[in-house]
Amino acid sequence: MDEASSKFVDRLVQEKLLEEKLSRVHHAPVGGIELDAPDLFDEIAPAFGNELPEIVEMAEGFRFPSPARCDHPENRECQVLVHRAPQAIGSVVLLHGLFEDSRGIYDFLIRGLLKLGLNVHQSTLPFHYDRRPSASLFSGEYFWSANYRRTRRGFEQAVRELDALERIVKEREGVAPLVCGFSMGGCVSMLLASMRDDLAGVMAINPPARLSGIVWDSPLCATIKDDYRTAGYSMERLEPAFRAFEPYSRQIVSLPAQRIRLVHGIYDQVTSIDQYESLALAWKLEGTLAYKAGHLNTLRMPRLAGDIANFFQTVAMATTETPRT
Repeated sequence: MDEASSKFVDRLVQEKLLEEKLSRVHHAPVGGIELDAPDLFDEIAPAFGNELPEIVEMAEGFRFPSPARCDHPENRECQVLVHRAPQAIGSVVLLHGLFEDSRGIYDFLIRGLLKLGLNVHQSTLPFHYDRRPSASLFSGEYFWSANYRRTRRGFEQAVRELDALERIVKEREGVAPLVCGFSMGGCVSMLLASMRDDLAGVMAINPPARLSGIVWDSPLCATIKDDYRTAGYSMERLEPAFRAFEPYSRQIVSLPAQRIRLVHGIYDQVTSIDQYESLALAWKLEGTLAYKAGHLNTLRMPRLAGDIANFFQTVAMATTETPRT
């Protein structure tokens, strides 16, 4: 799509989400927000490397119990859909974006990856799809809202599950997968990259990096911003609270920069381009891929599957040539 069409699609989808879903719910920061909260991931990093959870096989993939505590029964297991390439050379763990209720938007990308020999393990963010609690109006409502403490726990859960899934796939397939996330899934993927130095690689597509900035600036978060303002919180008060679990504020990034690839659409109307450029600068990332696309139709770019496959092969070769000690 050209610039005008790309921007139109982003705006149309956001308007639809706001009108049909987000404007119909309101949440408050129950219990307040943690202005001086410790870094969330310093707290959960010791859990990495624990014994893998027990897997339950399903016709379309498998599921496993979440390593993080959750009060909602529907959200206590993570479902993984598995797509097999005819002649696989490796695997990708794919983590989706925020508020999604149709996995079909990934079909074009998945078909491309399968043709290039990459199995795809399609994960599920907390509170999305079949993990949506019965009291929740739509997929992802309880993951990202003005209920700050629940949002913080949701990020903890998402990162711990992605860590477990990456290790599960490595054990089952015999080869470490490339971790690939879109939008909020890309944010979670980058957080995992900041904590583990033994991943094969991480490719993040349109990942938000400054979470308080997303709340305050993204049109998609207009109602969430209003909920925070109604509760008496300004952006200045939110910034320190979100630093505990956002990619941009990670002081130390464990995974080497050459094993991280950032992809973004230059016509993005959901996440500011400044978010991507600031993250690339802060993390000293090289080889950032900028597509002539919006936030959503980045997934429809014909080159995306090839860029993912090329990056997989690059990091796989580097890992083979430089054994870990």
